[in-house]
Amino acid sequence: MLSQLNDYDLKMVCADIIKICANPNPNPNPNANNSIKHSRNPLRRIWRTKYPFRNYHFLIRYSLEANHISITDILFDKQLEGAKNNFAAERTMLYEVKRRSSETYDKAMNSDEIKKVQGAWEPVPTPTTQIKTQHAAVNGMQNELTKATWLMGTHLDRAYESDGIKAYTLFHNPTDYTTLDLIECAFDKRSSTKSHNAQHLAAVLAQNSQQGKQVKWLAHSQGAIIFCAALEHYRIYYGKPLIGQQLAVHGSGSNVERLKRIAHSMGVKVIAVRNNPYDFVPNLADRSKISPSSLVRSMKFKGLVTGGSVGESPHTLPFLGLVTYAAQLEMLGNNEKADIVKNFIKTLPPTDKRL
Repeated sequence: MLSQLNDYDLKMVCADIIKICANPNPNPNPNANNSIKHSRNPLRRIWRTKYPFRNYHFLIRYSLEANHISITDILFDKQLEGAKNNFAAERTMLYEVKRRSSETYDKAMNSDEIKKVQGAWEPVPTPTTQIKTQHAAVNGMQNELTKATWLMGTHLDRAYESDGIKAYTLFHNPTDYTTLDLIECAFDKRSSTKSHNAQHLAAVLAQNSQQGKQVKWLAHSQGAIIFCAALEHYRIYYGKPLIGQQLAVHGSGSNVERLKRIAHSMGVKVIAVRNNPYDFVPNLADRSKISPSSLVRSMKFKGLVTGGSVGESPHTLPFLGLVTYAAQLEMLGNNEKADIVKNFIKTLPPTDKRL
């Protein structure tokens, strides 16, 4: 197991082994073999230089001998992996997600059609220690595991339309709910220490490089912030060019030019950026290019991002163009917002890429 782990996983597993050595049997039950439980203290989550759990997502089996501790096995702890009713208890982890139907989001859709797209990907993904697929994705904020599996598959379909993706690897960025997710975004935008999400992803990128894997990545929303922070962390601690890694960015929560610069310096090819003009997330994230008119325009749709349906939101699903977005708003019964988009379209030249 240890030989399969990336540097981050290995570091965390070794840290747990050290904790076991220091405190092998704190439980009153002398036969207990699970000595360290996780913490749900929200203040611990805010301090992102610390991992928000007292143990990682591997189960370490050991026995106490007369004068030593014997580590007998290291494996995924099934109690910690997967979706949780309390979303904040989910772990940052790699999952392999398989397709189970051919439904894709490629046109304006009504609610029933969108539900079919949501069911196109296996809702119970398989934990993995490394990327074995050609495609991978990093999800954004407020995405619990079940939502992240289908949503990132949907975005990958649009980012790499001709690839016929049958499976992909999700780098799951668990949600700590709105406030703490936003704090994590701000933390990763700093130029110094990065979050554990970013450090973990940097180790995954390093593992891909060491194994010569060419991976096509998709980063959505906060996922773009994490990817940018991971590249900045990677440059300091690894430094070797990431040959063969591609990146598509949707609904970017990161400053796109900053992300492109660090990606270029590390050999990662940014192939496309898809941002809906009515999505306030990239409008706020990239203040170097923001204009007052575009910010005002996007803020009128803020309610659809924070409280609208999946189909109405200009941020959730992949951006297929303003004409498609206006048609979808009409199909979902939001004629007021559809008219706003259509009136804006009339002001654009026919060659505008946003159409």
